Amino acid sequence: MKAAIYCRLSKEDEKSGRQESESIHNQKTMLLRYAREQGYEVYGVYCDEDYSGADRDRPAFVQLLQDAREGRFQVLLVKTQSRFTRDMELAEKYLHGLFPQWGIRFIALVDHVDTADEAGKKSRQLNGLINEWYLEDLSANVRSVLTHKRRAGRYIAAFALYGYKKDPADSGHLVVDPPAAAVVREIYAMYLAGSGAARIAKALNSRNIPTPTQYRQGGGTSAGVWSKATVCRILTNRSYMGDLEQGRCRRVSYKCKKTVWLPREEWIVVPGTHQPIVEPAVFAQVQRMLASRSRSGGRGQVNPLAGKVFCGVCGAGMEQTCSGYRPADGSGPRRYFRCRMAQRAPGRCPGQPYVPAVQLQKLVLDCLCRQLEQAGPFLPPEDKKTAPGPGLEAERKRLQGEMERRQRALEQLYLDRGGGSLDQGRFETLRRDFLAQLEGLEKARAALEEQPEGPALTAEDWQRELNCPAALRRELVCLLVDRVTVFPPNEKGERVVEIQWGF
Repeated sequence: MKAAIYCRLSKEDEKSGRQESESIHNQKTMLLRYAREQGYEVYGVYCDEDYSGADRDRPAFVQLLQDAREGRFQVLLVKTQSRFTRDMELAEKYLHGLFPQWGIRFIALVDHVDTADEAGKKSRQLNGLINEWYLEDLSANVRSVLTHKRRAGRYIAAFALYGYKKDPADSGHLVVDPPAAAVVREIYAMYLAGSGAARIAKALNSRNIPTPTQYRQGGGTSAGVWSKATVCRILTNRSYMGDLEQGRCRRVSYKCKKTVWLPREEWIVVPGTHQPIVEPAVFAQVQRMLASRSRSGGRGQVNPLAGKVFCGVCGAGMEQTCSGYRPADGSGPRRYFRCRMAQRAPGRCPGQPYVPAVQLQKLVLDCLCRQLEQAGPFLPPEDKKTAPGPGLEAERKRLQGEMERRQRALEQLYLDRGGGSLDQGRFETLRRDFLAQLEGLEKARAALEEQPEGPALTAEDWQRELNCPAALRRELVCLLVDRVTVFPPNEKGERVVEIQWGF
């Protein structure tokens, strides 16, 4: 009769001071001796090192099950039932389900488990339950320790955040890494100058600047290229202004590696834990610009008022459109702002406001200049925040809501699978569908809109622009204008435009 031997050593075993007694070598010795005493022919020895008993993707474990399914051996020997698995669902599935069907006898030497003994089924199930409790308690303890460290301002990730490196004297503290920090500062400067995330990523790639992963690996070229999502994460991470931001996501459960994003209010942020790379005022301005991001035109240029203009009849956002007429001077088609609702749902907005984009920009700029003249020298406080338009805010909330619903559905899916109410085939199909939907929603949420290129504003430029703006710049609109409401012309052909200022 042929027997297979399975050995496993987990990381927690090594850390517990029992490395010698729980070593792969000792397990092999014990099981080989037992097989020899029983007269079994050893088909193979399968070993997994540094794998948890809850991991279903252990390489040797997967191969063992494949060989068992093909009937290559008749007895499976392990030191304890927990060496095979600590997952109660897996123990029940194989010990009392598939192994008997495949004609395999399961024997665990130390805890006297033998599936040939029908009277021992309840004790095997009790072992499985105890092993499951062990995993659950261990997971809760580890999670509690990590949360405590995060709240204490300790950096707990395996690798330092791009732009920083771990302090050699204290691995829980970040110190600035000058070469990478210079790239981070450049990304913020480029965004303030008007470049969107896609354009920033393209510029970094054209200069062959290593991505964060490439940089961590010593400049290798196997980790891909800069992307909009990578730039977006850098632009929105508060850690770059000295506040340690952690706990953005968590695992669905200790049984799987799938993670879900948490609402922003649940993130753990500890102020002033390390040296900032980006000044708080710069970070705040970038967040204001991100909150007012809007789609660019065909040439990669965004109207300074995009996302700020709303219909005075129905309240819907107004979008840019092209007249289709191209002037002879080659200046391109004339652009207009029109009511989105009137265009997409005729009859719901009878007013149909429709205003040339250039005319509206000039009107807002003239009004802004008058406001600033009346207010005198003006410099907004660093903590001034411009509220995003309700149209954009509604879309962000919609995307976030859709993502949260699918994340909850995924969690329930794993629970249904763990409870045995869902077969593997159906589980995989639904899981792929949900993950694909989540990926699409994540791309939609993380997509940063293209911004017009232009020179960066120095502090003196800002002072001059705020007191006497020569043109309507996107940065000024994001900072100073909350909302522009356009009404249709009255009987005299006069158009009313209301502007809500952000100062």
